[in-house]
Amino acid sequence: SPLRITGIAIAQQCTITSAALLLAAEHQLPVLFFSRTGRVKARVWSPYYGNIATIRRQQTMYALKPQATEWIAGLFRLKLKGQIHNLQVLAKHYPQRADAVAKATDKMNNYAGTFDDLLHKTLDQCGNSIIGIEGSIARVYWRTIADSLPEQYRFPKRSRRPAQDRFNAALNYLYGMLYGTIEGACLATGLDPYLGFLHTDRHRQATFTFDLIEPFRPWVDELLIGMCIDNALRAKYFKSLKSSGTVLDKPGKAFIIPAFNAFMEEKRLFEGKATTTRHHIHLFAANFAQFLLKENELL
Repeated sequence: SPLRITGIAIAQQCTITSAALLLAAEHQLPVLFFSRTGRVKARVWSPYYGNIATIRRQQTMYALKPQATEWIAGLFRLKLKGQIHNLQVLAKHYPQRADAVAKATDKMNNYAGTFDDLLHKTLDQCGNSIIGIEGSIARVYWRTIADSLPEQYRFPKRSRRPAQDRFNAALNYLYGMLYGTIEGACLATGLDPYLGFLHTDRHRQATFTFDLIEPFRPWVDELLIGMCIDNALRAKYFKSLKSSGTVLDKPGKAFIIPAFNAFMEEKRLFEGKATTTRHHIHLFAANFAQFLLKENELL
């Protein structure tokens, strides 16, 4: 029943009927086709945006204002809060790492404090500086995580495509699924996933999803960290390829995909509300869309 699912994820070769695709489109259920590394390669979706064009027009105008810089900085502050929480989880499980986590947290907060110097500028003027600050925070964060994990999951650096180790291969796949959820939230609420603020003008890239995903990345990080703490990320879930590093194998996808789906339905407290992870993402997108509509009314 289309009333019992929130989407269809296809990660292996299969056959799906046109009737199933049409039923999914009718009920606004995305059908996502994933690559072996977790990237969304195709989407079957209703041909209609979830709201009126005013939102997308206002999204374009808002991107050029200094207020967009404040909004982006707010996303990274929310991300930082989640990152610090994850480091504290590791410190709780491994008390010998508490001092290192405290030092890393102080350093990350100091970097984040420099966002305040940029809030009066447009993203055209300060976008590279924001990316630089976030990159400095990320380096401290990932180094501290790598040094705090059980030895079999430690990694030399954050590696994207290709991943060079188990942790990064799993993280890339999880982020790929999260991108699909974020893009779906944009489409459902009338936001344009291709009209980015900080991440702009990349050919065939849903750049606004790169912006909107930031506060939610640490939630996926927490899921993966928990897998490592529980020693659930088995070596048999992965395979090494000469041309593309380490990727999830079929048993790994059979483990990761249900874990991600269960995670999306878990309840959590965020910005004073307790609801599922998936609903938080859609609510966050919807609130921003409504904010843009109100901005339009003030013009």
